[in-house]
Amino acid sequence: MSSLPRHEAPINRPAAWRVQPTWTSLLPKGVRSCPPLGSADGHTTYVSAVVTTVLDGRPVAVTGSGDNTVRVWDLSTGELIGAPWTGHTNTVRALAMSVLDGRPVVVSGGDDGTVRVWELASGKPVGEPFHLQDGVRALAIAERHGRQVVVTACYHTPVGVWDLETRQEVMAPIRGHSGPVYAVATAVLDGRWVAVTSGRTVRVWDLDTGDPVGSPFTRDSGHVSALAVTELTPGHPVVVSGGYQTTTRVSDLATGLPVGDLPRSVDLKSVTTTVMDNRPLAITCTSDEPTIQVWDLRTAELVDELYPQHPRTLLAVATAVMDGRQVVVSSCDGGSVRVSDLVVDRPADKPERHDAAITAVATTSVAGRPVAVTGSADATVRAWDLETGDQVCRPLTDHTGPITVVAATQVDGRAVALAGGKDGEARVWDLALGKAAGAPLAAHRGPITAIAADDTDDPPRAITAGDDKTIRVWDLRTGEETGNPRKSDHRSVQALTTTTLDDRPVALLGRRGGGFRVRDLTANRDTQLQTTGSNGKPVRLVAATLADGRPIAVTTNDDWRDPWTKVWDVATAQQIGQLRTTYKDVYMMNVDVLAATTIDGHPIALTASQRTVAAWSLATFDRIIPDLAFPDQVNAVAATPQGHVIVCFGRDIAVLTMARSS
Repeated sequence: MSSLPRHEAPINRPAAWRVQPTWTSLLPKGVRSCPPLGSADGHTTYVSAVVTTVLDGRPVAVTGSGDNTVRVWDLSTGELIGAPWTGHTNTVRALAMSVLDGRPVVVSGGDDGTVRVWELASGKPVGEPFHLQDGVRALAIAERHGRQVVVTACYHTPVGVWDLETRQEVMAPIRGHSGPVYAVATAVLDGRWVAVTSGRTVRVWDLDTGDPVGSPFTRDSGHVSALAVTELTPGHPVVVSGGYQTTTRVSDLATGLPVGDLPRSVDLKSVTTTVMDNRPLAITCTSDEPTIQVWDLRTAELVDELYPQHPRTLLAVATAVMDGRQVVVSSCDGGSVRVSDLVVDRPADKPERHDAAITAVATTSVAGRPVAVTGSADATVRAWDLETGDQVCRPLTDHTGPITVVAATQVDGRAVALAGGKDGEARVWDLALGKAAGAPLAAHRGPITAIAADDTDDPPRAITAGDDKTIRVWDLRTGEETGNPRKSDHRSVQALTTTTLDDRPVALLGRRGGGFRVRDLTANRDTQLQTTGSNGKPVRLVAATLADGRPIAVTTNDDWRDPWTKVWDVATAQQIGQLRTTYKDVYMMNVDVLAATTIDGHPIALTASQRTVAAWSLATFDRIIPDLAFPDQVNAVAATPQGHVIVCFGRDIAVLTMARSS
């Protein structure tokens, strides 16, 4: 699921089946990639620095990487311009733009202890490199006595100021930080050029004298590794700073006094600033978020989030202008570079997604339209129209802790969702009304580990399992428990689903020794039907569907030595096949997530391992589409008979449509 517009997954479509993307909850805006997907021209490892400029009238990005190269990209096409610039012998950590003798140049610094100057148009080196005694962590351009200077920040040596043309150090090293200097920025304060540097504290220095300006900006903890300078209002410069275990802070450049903090922005990786519609904006990325955050600096409010869909952690951000509109260019530690349209239009009263990882998903229909129900670690449940991506009701927020499991069904023609969590309560929600449908089903002592629902019999029922080793069945009309709770045959029941057998609703419960046993939901009793044999390891996941009216079950064991996904005929409790869940056809992988459905009469299964989803025929036991790769851990999958494939990865829900080709 790399970043093409509208979440177009890079899928080769075989003749038998086709898959097309529909939407994601984060709704990426105008996302494109550099290099194009499938290109061999990209960086081979993390991209640690990005700057933007214009070359021959075209907006371009200049990137530096752990592969020791600098590259230039056409932002409109995503194509590499010229060959990579080589010369650094270690990671390129820092980049800046300047003009030398009327020519635009790029200044780069790296872990090899050199600063190099390159002609932007040709990529040729300009003069000899600066040779420092330490790796260059950051650099910035300023003026001193009318000449261009480079300010360098290093791991173990003081801040240096160098003449860009002569390569000579023009003043004594700036000392004051007690440890590494992680970031540097330059600005004009009261008509004089200053450097802003950061380590454990943030400090401002007069570039004429090398003297400190004001007192250090104090921090509570951690270190400051990202800086940007902008104006909050005309004539009022501020510093935006943050880093490891520190909140991102906005401080007055002249006094160092805090102006405000940006919430939810600890562990800042990179920050840049821009102005849109006369609003000063800070654009940030953090180490634990797959999104880019856009902040109004005057109000300290989050006004937009961009989702460039990088495959790994974001490292750097910059802004540019393309065709009259602003964009954000970002990079990650997987080597990708993405361009995202900056459109600050996020309605404050319309949440677009969960605020934490999605942990569970189920499907049903509301007013005849297919719907996905998601539960999250943010303690909310949301329902999404599978065709449009709109939320069909308000977020359901009365849970007291993270949601661990969800199910969905119909009760007297009304769609309901069931959600359970670590508080031991299962709540029932009316999806049409967006409110609770009765009191919580509160009977488990400890977290609820599995939940399923059935509406094929009267009354409609739910079955829940908990960490307290009990399995309970509920009448969804009354909210009352039916029959006595049953003890599970092992502690934590996580393998639980419902189906029909001989026109009766049953639950399939994963067995401790492998396979499943069948429980009659009407009587809330185990039947005599169960798989035989034992490998000593419990079944971790079970899913079921119907093929020609016969129930088929799919199970996975909690054992890395037996990673096969097994397929069973429920009526006979006999294994009829298995799915070879391999990674790139090299080695077997345990399945983390499992789902099953029947599309156009053809039973299929979905399996997910880490960030990869595979689709299988339960008739031939073969893959029916190439594996789908996602940019974050896949925590839940589901599928509908209409062909919707729902994949929940990180905080995002992606919906694709799968159908058999004619």
